[in-house]
Amino acid sequence: MKRKWLTQLVSLMLTVVFFGAALSACTEDPQDNQTKKDAIVIMTEDLSGLFNPYYATSGADQGVVGLTQIGMLTTDSEGQPQAGDNYDTVVKDFDFETVTVKGQEQTVYTFVLKNGLKFSDGVPLTMNDVLFNIYEYLDPSYTGSSTMYSTKILGLFEYRFQASYSGGNQEAESAAIEETNNLARTRLYELRNLFETEGYQSDNSYSLSVEDMKKAINEHEVTGGYRDAVASVEEQKNLTNAQYQAMLLADYENAMDVFKKELESDFKAAKEAYDLTAEPYKSWADAAHFGNDLFKFFYFEGYITPVYNKLPGTSRDDKTSINKFSGAEILNTYKTEEAAINRVFNDLITTNLNEVLTYWGTATTLNTQYVSKAMEVYLLNRAKPDGSMEYPNISGVVSLGHTSNETSVTIKHQNVNKTLGAKNYKVAREYNADGTVKNSDEYAVLQITVEGTDPKAIYNFGFTVAPAHYYAEGGTYEQYYGANNGKSTTTIDIKNNLFGVSRGSDDFQSKVIQSRKHVEVPVGAGAFVATDKNNNDNPDGANFFNSNVVYYKANPNFMFEVKAPKLRMQVVGSSNAIDQLVNGEVDYVTPQFTKANFERLNSLEKDGYVNLSSWQLGYGYIGVNAGKVPDVNVRRAIMSAMQTSLALEFYASGTVKNIAWPMSTVSWAYPKVNGEESKDNGHNYMKWPQVNNPEQAKRQVESKIQTYCPTAYSEKLTFTIAGASITEHPTYPVFKQAAEILNGLGWNVEVKADSQALTKLSTGSLQVWAAAWGSTIDPDMYQVYHKNSTATSVYSWGYREIRNEPEKYEYETGVINELSDLIDDGRETMDQNRRINIYKDAMSLVLDLAVELPVYQRKTLYAYNANNIEGLNSNVNPYSSPLERIWEVKLKG
Repeated sequence: MKRKWLTQLVSLMLTVVFFGAALSACTEDPQDNQTKKDAIVIMTEDLSGLFNPYYATSGADQGVVGLTQIGMLTTDSEGQPQAGDNYDTVVKDFDFETVTVKGQEQTVYTFVLKNGLKFSDGVPLTMNDVLFNIYEYLDPSYTGSSTMYSTKILGLFEYRFQASYSGGNQEAESAAIEETNNLARTRLYELRNLFETEGYQSDNSYSLSVEDMKKAINEHEVTGGYRDAVASVEEQKNLTNAQYQAMLLADYENAMDVFKKELESDFKAAKEAYDLTAEPYKSWADAAHFGNDLFKFFYFEGYITPVYNKLPGTSRDDKTSINKFSGAEILNTYKTEEAAINRVFNDLITTNLNEVLTYWGTATTLNTQYVSKAMEVYLLNRAKPDGSMEYPNISGVVSLGHTSNETSVTIKHQNVNKTLGAKNYKVAREYNADGTVKNSDEYAVLQITVEGTDPKAIYNFGFTVAPAHYYAEGGTYEQYYGANNGKSTTTIDIKNNLFGVSRGSDDFQSKVIQSRKHVEVPVGAGAFVATDKNNNDNPDGANFFNSNVVYYKANPNFMFEVKAPKLRMQVVGSSNAIDQLVNGEVDYVTPQFTKANFERLNSLEKDGYVNLSSWQLGYGYIGVNAGKVPDVNVRRAIMSAMQTSLALEFYASGTVKNIAWPMSTVSWAYPKVNGEESKDNGHNYMKWPQVNNPEQAKRQVESKIQTYCPTAYSEKLTFTIAGASITEHPTYPVFKQAAEILNGLGWNVEVKADSQALTKLSTGSLQVWAAAWGSTIDPDMYQVYHKNSTATSVYSWGYREIRNEPEKYEYETGVINELSDLIDDGRETMDQNRRINIYKDAMSLVLDLAVELPVYQRKTLYAYNANNIEGLNSNVNPYSSPLERIWEVKLKG
């Protein structure tokens, strides 16, 4: 489902707070020499710059992309799927019905496409583009966040894995995923093991220079496991060891590049990581210490370490009082950001490469890349002898006008809007060379058939339709399954099963779909088109997003009139969002719903500033990564220390509430008792003692912690606030108190903020963190919790490590298998009451894992300057924002 782009913007995967540069969207009027505003400016959270419709992960990045795109479907103010001439959708009309074929129940979805749609560059949007996007999202080498592949489309398994499939369970898919994961891990460990072998020192440490590592690679007899991970059985017949060495050398150089980028991200994060308003850092906030970015970075990486004072009468450290710092002399040698990053980079690459390839975010980034290649190899090994595919298409995805004999379809609206009645459409059977329908009274019609029923399917089929001619480089691609298993360039040809996607190709995903221009500048058929500060066409990425500003202009080919000729998105921290609104630097903001902000906005109403609010389709939580904290009882001990009610103090009264389950209370599936939201999930380690005396409560908590973890946990733990400001986050006091309690018991816990936390979450690099999910309309749990999900969200729970070491994670493996079965059950019925019970049981298993602690449900606050802009939606709710129909918003005057 195409989500409202602003909902993506404010319902982030993370709750983050950032600061941005000011922007002036004004020009000088030559007639009266007065400053005149010429662009609408709206607030966005911090951006990662991954502006790709298939691979954008953060809500803010998706928001940037969303302005340029339209989806097959949209949703109304109640979250129900909609399409038609009055909506910005590709689909003109649609419906679905359940039928029985050979005794098996199936659901057939029918979508009538609009005629005359164009992308922003004037190229027609046709069935070619629709099928290109479907085959991209369903490609076995696709590793983005979409989980359309989780829908049991007829023939999908056969196409993805080139094997027959009887249906009824996910074991065959799990086996294929397990095989490709093993291949990817083997490839990653080839470098790690070589480094440990060649770099081993007599004192059990490691040391190997970059040049010596390259020399070792060039002398290395590559293992059979590595060969199997990078080349098919047929390809291996023609490859020499020298060629494999070249591949391994490229892996090494790529690993160094990825690691350097991770350290650059760390430098940004370190700048605002620490609370300088409180001890132990307050006393050291001077320019020589935490007032120095280089000091903070070296501290962040562990080169500078604190020497704590001792607790009176004990030998234990007092974590609230630093006596001095060890290692600070490093600042005498390294004076610039580049020099500091290079020092850490060179040290770790030469002495700790094995750890970088095992524990750092770099390891997960590489693993994700290698899984894509492993899937390509897996499929090549299953090709027919002539290199062609046994299953060249997805049998349940059909363009009626291209590959069937239907001349008309009837949309009955029985599942969409019964009051509309039935309507007939002629199916287009003749098409122009550019893919457009030849006869204006006919329509391209898409049918998708799903095994059984699936309540989530209609939302999965609301995907955005990005242009094949842009993202597939002119609509051509390298076909890996042609004659003699060669590579030939061909155009999209639906009748001949050519859909613009090189199926199962890692190169196609990494070098074509995710090429630099496709990541930096989005193109689509949405209301706005990318530009730069000079309003030029075809900007490069550096000018589209420049100095915390994203530049757009109206799309002249949009299906409706776009009333704002220019629009800009500006990175603004929510802590100073209202100041920038009042100063005229932005026109629309989403500040934190604190009491002070709410009162201030109310006082500004008389001056023309409008504020609106609604409950958010999402919730705040605390996560614990089982991959970093393997013992479930240690994870439960950590959660025992969390007094989640402290998070409510950040917000205005009545705008936030604690929750007991990992689900938004907006959802109809949130567990209820006698019609009221359930406040008890039955998990004792998540309950704070209900006593009036705070000290008595803490003593009870300490006793509970010691029940789960009798001796202090020996490893250092970092509690990460996902955001740029540690104090401007609701969960900070929860973490701060929990760290004090645990440290008092002899643990080693540090609390810090990280503005790059979203990226690190997607690589599974964090131990314990506070963030927020942006929920989907349907309560389906597949993307975030299913064992077969390829979305990066599962890395944050430690699924990668659990898969890699099932013996070590015997308990977690059993729970995740049971959890995945329940998630599958929830997708096989349309009965809401049954689904409520299924998801309650599934959420209970999530809590059993002790990887997610639900914290709060909050409201979203919107504000805009009505003196400057008009045309916003005032009927906001969890499914509808003020900028719902962004093309109708315009400057006044």
